[in-house]
Parts: sequence; C-alpha cells; structure tokens
Amino acid sequence: MDSLCMLQKSIKSFDPNIPDSLIKQLFYICVEKAICKGDRFINAGEVSKHMAFNVDGLFRYFYVDERGNDFTKGFGVKNKFLISYSALAQNRPSYFSIEALQDSRILMFDFKAFSTMMEKDIRWYPFAFKLLESVYIMKELREKSFLLDDAATRYKEFKAYYADVEDQIKLYYVASFLGITPETLSRLRKNLRN
Repeated sequence: MDSLCMLQKSIKSFDPNIPDSLIKQLFYICVEKAICKGDRFINAGEVSKHMAFNVDGLFRYFYVDERGNDFTKGFGVKNKFLISYSALAQNRPSYFSIEALQDSRILMFDFKAFSTMMEKDIRWYPFAFKLLESVYIMKELREKSFLLDDAATRYKEFKAYYADVEDQIKLYYVASFLGITPETLSRLRKNLRN
C-alpha cells in the first residue's frame, strides 16, 4: 500500500466522511523522510514545527530526568501520527523526545501549514478533534492504570494495545513504560507463561 493510501485509511478511521480531496491536500504538503534507528523525530528541549504520520517503523516517546534516566511514555506504531501536541500548540520546547527504534519512514508536515488548512476548511475539524480525543483518552487510561492497576494488569494492557511491539524492542523499554524494573518484568513474563 502506498503512503497516500495509508494516510487516507488512517485519517478516515478518525472521520470516514472526510473527502479524499482534502487528504490529498495534506499529502501534497508532506515530505517523505527516512529516519534511521536511534535518530530522533523530536528532541526534548527543542521547539518542533512538524508532526508526522508513521508510514513504516516504530518509535518511542520518552522523558529524561536531570540524572540522565529515561522513562518511556509510549510507542509510535505504523499507521499512527507522531506528535508533541502541547509543544506545537503552545509553540514551546517539547518535554519529551520521539526516537526511532528501527529504520522508519514517515510523512512529515508543517503543523502551521496544517493549521492554516483547518482554518480555511472546517471539514478538517472532526478529524482534528477525534485525533486529539484519542490522545487524551490514551493519556487518561494510562494515568488510571498507574494509579489503580498492579504491574501484571498494566503488562496485560500493554500486550493488548501494543500486540507486536514487545518482540521488536528492548525489554528495558517495556519495563520503563510499565514503571517497573526489568527484573520485575522478567518475573511477570515467566508467571504469565506458566
């Protein structure tokens, strides 16, 4: 499937009524870019001007504290958007980085140009609203999970949501995402196999 078809399918999953002609307008302002494993789409502390659509690859959203410890916030999988939304909306440095965990391909586009497209055509608003809604829902579910669920439940939810991710990344990233040590993750995995 080509990049435009993938973008159309993803956008229509948020809003099936959005016309193909609008999606093509967005596609025409995109730049297809290869990102090598270990490179970053967004760096914490930098003001980003872009968002992207993940055509093929896997990314990790993560924070780094003042001692250099990193904490995985989430993962950017194929056919999903990559964004530090609050940083873009407030035109401020991002609090987190987005790093490629494998060689990846993205469609990168200027956020300001997309905002201008939305201002000119209100048919973009349902998509934009549902995209933000999905980010908010994920954030709320993650907060609930950390406050109310045990590590085993969080791990099961991770496996359900990110079905194929675990086999493609370092287990340290999974442990970090779950808020547990790699040793605890090893015990959880062993217990679930038995």
